[in-house]
Amino acid sequence: MPLTGLFVYFVFISSFAAALWKPIFGVVGYLAVYLVYNNYIWWGFTFRQTFMRPSYIASIFLVVGALLHANELKWSFSRREIELYIFLVLIWVASLFSGIGVEDEGWMYLEKMTKVFVFIFFFIRIVNSLSHYKSVIWALILGGIWITYQAYTVSEGRFSEGRLDSIGGLDFQEANGMAAFLAVIVIFIGMKALEASWWKTVCYILVIPFLLNAIIMTQSRAIFLGLLIATPYVLVRSPHGYRKKTFLFVILGIVLFFALTDQKFIGRMETIERGVIHQRDEGAMGRVRFWEASLLMFRDHPLGVGVKNFEKLVGSYDPGISGRDAHNTYVLCYSEIGIFGIALFIIIVGEAFFQVRRIGLIVKNTSCEKKIILHSYALGAVLFFFLTGYMMTHSSLYMEIMWILLSLPICLENAAKRMLTEDIAQIGENSRHGN
Repeated sequence: MPLTGLFVYFVFISSFAAALWKPIFGVVGYLAVYLVYNNYIWWGFTFRQTFMRPSYIASIFLVVGALLHANELKWSFSRREIELYIFLVLIWVASLFSGIGVEDEGWMYLEKMTKVFVFIFFFIRIVNSLSHYKSVIWALILGGIWITYQAYTVSEGRFSEGRLDSIGGLDFQEANGMAAFLAVIVIFIGMKALEASWWKTVCYILVIPFLLNAIIMTQSRAIFLGLLIATPYVLVRSPHGYRKKTFLFVILGIVLFFALTDQKFIGRMETIERGVIHQRDEGAMGRVRFWEASLLMFRDHPLGVGVKNFEKLVGSYDPGISGRDAHNTYVLCYSEIGIFGIALFIIIVGEAFFQVRRIGLIVKNTSCEKKIILHSYALGAVLFFFLTGYMMTHSSLYMEIMWILLSLPICLENAAKRMLTEDIAQIGENSRHGN
C-alpha cells in the first residue's frame, strides 16, 4: 500500500479508536472521512476492500463514544437546534407525501440527510467548549490543506475542461464545491494569523498562496464573486484592535490572488459580464432560466416536489434545461421542500447570523472577549461568504459542510457561555478564599 494510503488509514483508525476515550476525536474522525475520503483518487482504491462505508464506521464510533461519556455532554435542546430537526422532517414529508415520488437517488439523499442530522445532534453536544471548537476548526483547516496538497499531486485526469475537479470528499467532487470549502479555510486561517505570534503568522501566510492557487485552478466564477462580496464584510466587521492587521492582510490577499491568476482564469471571469449582458452564459445570467422554471414548478407544487426531483421535473417547464440543477440553494429549497421548507430555511440562516452577533455581545467587556471575539468574527465572515455568495449561484442544500457551518454558532455560543460560567465560578472561589 502507498505511504499516502497508510497515512490516511492511520488517521482514520486512530481517531475512531480515540473516540471511545474522548468523543471529540469521534467528531474529528468523522470530519476527516467527510473531507478527504475519495474512492476515485489513486490512494482511495485501497479503502474499497476494508472501508466500504467509512462515514458510517466513523458515525458508529462517534455515537458509541458519546454514549460512553454521556454524563459529560449537555442534552438540552436550543430553539435553533430544534429548527434544524424540523427541517429534516420537512425534507421527508415533502419527499414522501407532497412530492412526485422517491426514486433511488432520492432515497440515497434522504439517507444522507438523516445521517447528517444524526451527526449534528452529537456534534452540538460534544463541541461544548472552546478547546473542542478549536479542534473542529483545526480539523477543517487540515482537511483543506490536505485537499490542497491533492490539487498539486493528482494526475491530469482530475482536470475537467482545464478546471481542477473531483478531489476531496463526496461533497467536493465538483470544482465549485471544493473551491467554496477552500475559501472558507482561507478565512479561518486568516483568523488564526490575526491572533498568532509573528512566527506563526508567517507560517499561516505561507500556506495561503497554495490555497488561493488551488481555488484559481478550479476557475470558479461563483467563488470569485463570493470573495468579492465577503471582502467588505471582513473589513467593516473587523474587531477593534485587529483592524489595521485585517486591512493589511486583505490587501495582501487581493494582491496575491491576482498575482497568481493566469489568462485562462481571467478569461473565464470575463464571461460573467458577457453572461449578464447577453443572458446566454449558463454559468451566469443564463441561470435565470432555471429560476424562472422553478417559480412555475413552485406554483404547481407549493409543498415541494421532493428531494432530488427538481432535475427530473424542470424539463416540463423549460425543455432546454431538462435534467439540470437549480444553480441556487434557495431556489432548490422552495422547489423541492416547498413553502414551509424555504420559510424555515431562511429562519435558520437568519438566526445563524444573529447568533454570531449575539456571541460578540455576550462576551463584550468580559475576560472572555479576547478569546472568543476572533472566532465569532471569522465564523460570521464564513457564513456571509457561503450563504450569500456561493449558495446564491450553486445548490448546496444537501451539502454536509453547509449544515456544519450553520451548527457552529450553536457550538461557539455554548462554549462562550461555559467560559463565562467558569470565570464567574472562579471569581466566587477566589473571593471565598480571600475572605
